[in-house]
Amino acid sequence: MFAKSATLFIRVSRKWSIPVGELIASTSASVAAQFPSKFLTKAALIAAFVYSGASVADSCPPPQTLSPPLKLQRVIDGDTVKLSDGSSVRLTGFNSFELKDSGWKRQYARKARSRAQDVLSETIFITPWPASTDRYGRLLGNLWMGESYLGEVLVAEGLALTVSIPPENRLVACLLDLEWQARDAKRGVWALGHLPESAEALNRGGFQHRVGDITQILDAKTLVLSDRLRVM
Repeated sequence: MFAKSATLFIRVSRKWSIPVGELIASTSASVAAQFPSKFLTKAALIAAFVYSGASVADSCPPPQTLSPPLKLQRVIDGDTVKLSDGSSVRLTGFNSFELKDSGWKRQYARKARSRAQDVLSETIFITPWPASTDRYGRLLGNLWMGESYLGEVLVAEGLALTVSIPPENRLVACLLDLEWQARDAKRGVWALGHLPESAEALNRGGFQHRVGDITQILDAKTLVLSDRLRVM
């Protein structure tokens, strides 16, 4: 499997000096080849550097550009809304679980949607503006609510997970900080103890939050977790 545009959190195991990577991403099928173990030392050094800088912000920066007031038609889920003009907005910097999921993931998908419905007003503002679009024609950005972003609320309450998808990743540092606070306090989904899931047990595509040993470094931008998941 491979994950493209993943958000990668990396720790180093003090006991074994083996780098451990944790990521949030959408995955697809691929083949990971074996790589010499001599590169594990280099991986550990890279891992220590990346992890030490993962959480660097206490609050999210205010928007640099804002859309004109836009009319909200409905909240589709925790990270997607529909406007009155028919266009959809895919919120960036975080992912909520999918309503089509089952079990506890569906439960938290519903909680994220419900919380978004509670805090959003009928008039919303998108940032950055003008907004870029994805391959489905959806606007990309976040919703500014006057003093905070919707993403801040959902991530801080453990109802969504931080994810970086360039180029719309300006909020990632502050959202990571909020996520670690939510994890430490066991808020929302973090109280369940189900995340992160093991990369070794990966058997499907879609939105994932996985953890595993960094077993290979293929190049400056690509590594492999647990000989199973390629991160690009």
